[in-house]
Amino acid sequence: MCGDRGSRTAPSAPSVDGAVRAGRPGVRAMTTNPPGTKPAYSMRIRVRGPAAATVAAVVADAPGTITVHSDESDPAGDRRITLDADGGPTLRWLVGALRQRLGADLLLAEDLVFAAASTGKLVQRACAATTTSHDLALSDADADRRVIDYLADHPRHVDRFTGRSRRVALLTDASAVLDFEPLAPEAALPAVESQALHLHLATGLDVVPLPVAARDPGDLATAIALLAPGFAATVLVHTHLHRVDAARAALGSESHLLLDTVNDGLAVAATAAVLGYLRARGVTPGRARVAVVDPARGGDLAGMLVAVGVGDLTLYDPVEYGIQALHRLAADLDLIVDLIGLAAPPPGVFVLRARPETPPPLAAATRGPRPLHALPGLLRAAVTTRRPITSKARVAAVHALVAATPPGALLPALDHPRLAPAVAAAAIEVLAAGR
Repeated sequence: MCGDRGSRTAPSAPSVDGAVRAGRPGVRAMTTNPPGTKPAYSMRIRVRGPAAATVAAVVADAPGTITVHSDESDPAGDRRITLDADGGPTLRWLVGALRQRLGADLLLAEDLVFAAASTGKLVQRACAATTTSHDLALSDADADRRVIDYLADHPRHVDRFTGRSRRVALLTDASAVLDFEPLAPEAALPAVESQALHLHLATGLDVVPLPVAARDPGDLATAIALLAPGFAATVLVHTHLHRVDAARAALGSESHLLLDTVNDGLAVAATAAVLGYLRARGVTPGRARVAVVDPARGGDLAGMLVAVGVGDLTLYDPVEYGIQALHRLAADLDLIVDLIGLAAPPPGVFVLRARPETPPPLAAATRGPRPLHALPGLLRAAVTTRRPITSKARVAAVHALVAATPPGALLPALDHPRLAPAVAAAAIEVLAAGR
């Protein structure tokens, strides 16, 4: 469905046939990653049946940690095996060792990250019937002419008689892709396609990944304005925050529904995590003492912390004040929100890591904020009400996240079935009231 490679690289649910296996004593580790394997460093191989024993021997010799997942043999007796490594060095060693030891018995070897990326991760599908000539005539020029003639006289009915209300533009100028330096726009496609996939799964909307060659915020604003007629909303992702702010200012608040992953995602989730931590500690927000390190990275985070009632908020610039002053403040703090990635945070005080460039893994999102905690619900609210997201709508989303968080966690799991609907409902109530 997502391309020719998709059917070849999507196995049935594998049964775990091997355990995590550490390297031999005395062998120097090739990676500084912590113990445990990572699906981002995975490969799938297909080998002749008797060669499975050789694969096990290679894994036993590995200088890092590898997990083995194996399917049953196919009718020809061949085995398809998935191998997860603990990092790039172990995976590179594994590829070389398997090729050397197996030779002709290695029938297929593919890196799963690149196999998944090559599918594009999303695909278009036809919504209109196309079975008969009568069906096709309903999408022919004469039919289009009738609808266009009607919309020319009734422009407010565009969303009723087109697919625009379901379509979202996911834009990036590639100025802030993870922890990379600014990239050529096309190089950002894998990250934008992944974000489009996650947003589609969470909202059901048609999310279109669109890297744009914008030299400055003015170009970015122009691109958004040019694309706006075809989309219900635009979401800026992997775009430097100062460019997001400048594009918003250039466009104005009423021209188009514009969201971004920092203000409408990370900042909301981080605020909810702060409240979750304070609640678990029995500290009321009004008595809490919170420091935000490098607040400029957090968008509206500081304003949201004030809006939810945090009584003592320190905005700490590590470039101006260095790290020692933060250590001296630590004894008087309940919590540090770290947006920069402190190498040596003060001991004795909880640090909430909320760095935009390095969100926690999806499986660990109950312990750290991700844009996906709030962005899908806020996007759905904006599209439903046709109103821009306001600060009060974001605060409502914060409280919806806190209400959905189970005891002992900072945030709800991203696969919580009611997460996006609960955030959307809270924001819609505020937006519908004009707040």
